[in-house]
Amino acid sequence: MKSLTITATLATLAVAPLTSAWGDLGHRTVGYLAQHYFTDAASQLVQAILQPTDTFDISDGAVWPDKVRRRREYTAGWHFIDAEDTPPQYCSVDYSRDCPGRKGCVISAIINQTALLSDTSQDTTTRNEALKYLLHFLGDVHQPLHTEAIDRGGNQIKVCFDGSCRKNLNLHEVWDTEIPNKINGLKREPKVDEEKETAKNWADEMFQSGGKISICDFTASSTQDCALQYAKETNVYVYSYVLKDGVDGLEGQDLGGEYYDGAAPIVKAQILAAGQRLGA
Repeated sequence: MKSLTITATLATLAVAPLTSAWGDLGHRTVGYLAQHYFTDAASQLVQAILQPTDTFDISDGAVWPDKVRRRREYTAGWHFIDAEDTPPQYCSVDYSRDCPGRKGCVISAIINQTALLSDTSQDTTTRNEALKYLLHFLGDVHQPLHTEAIDRGGNQIKVCFDGSCRKNLNLHEVWDTEIPNKINGLKREPKVDEEKETAKNWADEMFQSGGKISICDFTASSTQDCALQYAKETNVYVYSYVLKDGVDGLEGQDLGGEYYDGAAPIVKAQILAAGQRLGA
């Protein structure tokens, strides 16, 4: 970020030897927002590796990992960390406890993909995909239910939203998609062009009005600590708001009213944090 001194960012990578969280709207917004904080070196790095076109931009890179997850089943566990805590009584993220070696988690994925992106000996495809994974995972680690194991990160907690109680609607989807869409007046399953335009506008609005978020000092040796710090900060929201009334207090409830009113500022703050930290 131009206004902050940090050791390793997308900018420094340019000169160094080199489930879905949020719906597409959220991930696209994180990607567009990050661009506002790029140095010239970071912009050049992303341009060279991502190679955007008129039909494929940074926001498409940010949603790409969800598009390939089904045919790359080994990546499924990279999108979250299942904190084995006991909300709302107690919340915590423990890397050794919550990130199984074979399956991996979002923290190990950030570590590994950062290393691949930084390694100029890797081939073009590997570094291109590493960048797209990082565009996505920095968003994932800021979605509260991607740092929680209970009921599969809320996927098994059936809820309603603004009068809709469709069969597959659950707490996780409400945080992924329903809340961000409602904030922006976006209907369910919008066309891609409409979604991208909405994401650009939301990112611009956040950049103009958003304050500065704390940025961890990423270095080659501190990537794990920084990713874990972000996950722990996100997990606090599970305790303080997302599951503050417990599973029984949410099951079958319509979350489009008072619950949404408290959740919307959290979603905005987390997407802002993800965009600024991705930019860094």
